Amino acid sequence: MSGETRTAAALAQAEKAVIGEIWTSGEAYENLLYLCDRIGHRWAGSESEQAAADFLLAKARQYGLQDVQPQAFSYTAWSRGPARLEITSPVSREIAAIALPYTPAAELEGEVIWVGQGEEEDFARLEGQIAGKVVLSAAEASPGAGQRSSHRREKFARAVAAGAAAFLFANQNPGMLAVTGSLAAGFPAEIPGLGLPRESGEYIVRLLRTGPVRVRLRVESHFAPATSRNILGRVGPPDVGGPFLLVGAHYDAHDIAVGALDNAAGAVICLEAARALATVAEILPMPVRVALFACEEVGLLGAWHCAEQLAGDLARCRFVLNIDSAARGGPGNENLTLCGFPDLVPYFEEIGRRMHYDVPVKNNLSAYSDHFPFAVAGVPNATMGAVDAAAGLVGRGWGHTAADTVDKVSPKALQASAATAARLLLHLAFAEDWPGRHRSREDMAAEIARSPIGWYVEKFGHYPFQPRPSSG
Repeated sequence: MSGETRTAAALAQAEKAVIGEIWTSGEAYENLLYLCDRIGHRWAGSESEQAAADFLLAKARQYGLQDVQPQAFSYTAWSRGPARLEITSPVSREIAAIALPYTPAAELEGEVIWVGQGEEEDFARLEGQIAGKVVLSAAEASPGAGQRSSHRREKFARAVAAGAAAFLFANQNPGMLAVTGSLAAGFPAEIPGLGLPRESGEYIVRLLRTGPVRVRLRVESHFAPATSRNILGRVGPPDVGGPFLLVGAHYDAHDIAVGALDNAAGAVICLEAARALATVAEILPMPVRVALFACEEVGLLGAWHCAEQLAGDLARCRFVLNIDSAARGGPGNENLTLCGFPDLVPYFEEIGRRMHYDVPVKNNLSAYSDHFPFAVAGVPNATMGAVDAAAGLVGRGWGHTAADTVDKVSPKALQASAATAARLLLHLAFAEDWPGRHRSREDMAAEIARSPIGWYVEKFGHYPFQPRPSSG
């Protein structure tokens, strides 16, 4: 038997074993229930987050991962106080709103200006009219083919750059669901911001059609030093200086919801893939490092810290697989998005054909999930997510609202995503023809400068979500 044949046989054996392990187990769903129903929102800096870290640490050890340990880091935590938004003219009425994380405390009144989708062309059309006003922008949409919807951080930054006094961010999905999302990466935002349900945003827009609208906002918020923990482990042979893979997912969520889809599901999918791989650890040709990241929702802080601590090893990292919101809808909705490595799209499409499981693949330079710090370092990487068009929702859908609850998650979707992640890692580990090549930091920085977030880096001197050096 040739070496190539032996490798193919070992890969097939490992694939069948992990698929069987995952599809005959309810561990992923039970872990999801515990994280969401018992522990809660897991907001950065909260007791809930600490409890989740303890739970995941114990589970990783129970599942046979090696070198399991917490990786602590320090940062500035934010907690919300009361927030109030009132229309003062042409009517007097309070409307529903919540503070966006890392908004500073504020009390101010101003005229509202509607910037529509909040894209570059929207702000350009209103040039010279925004300074001193309260910007109202729609939240992220679902872009069509070849289109892009800017992230909240970019829309907020355009408002800051234009001299706005405050920022209002309105959900595009109905149901009185105020949308949330951080305005900064572990430091106070430049101006205050509130998240609105669609209904509040549309009410203001209707009033604007009849003339000027003024609002008064009051926000209380608190900042304090905090420590959070990534949970690290390893599956497979000891890491003795050769190539390795890294699979990760964030376990934190926002304080207004349990974050079942985003990203308790991702965390349990990652852990379940690692549990299954541990059953074939003796035949894995290289180590698979596992990282459950903290503080993603407040600026990828856990991932930035992990990438910094791994800086001396990243040259040996073959690939980083990040898992974020990968259980939307039913099984089979998984997709793979490479960040800065378009040449690998055909390779992963071929892996899908070998797996007899279609996983759509694209390249998109996105700065908004835990893959990004590793992309900046030039490591080949991708995020595995999922799209659920059947729900009829746009943008994040239930994500970043109080409706991101366990009932939205299919146990079969958890199993399918965990099996997909485990199989992708196996194909990468056994690959003898791996074409991926690291890129220099300078090369990646140049590509980011040419990307849709290049203007942001040029204007503010850092990536949209990047901690300040003092934040650890």
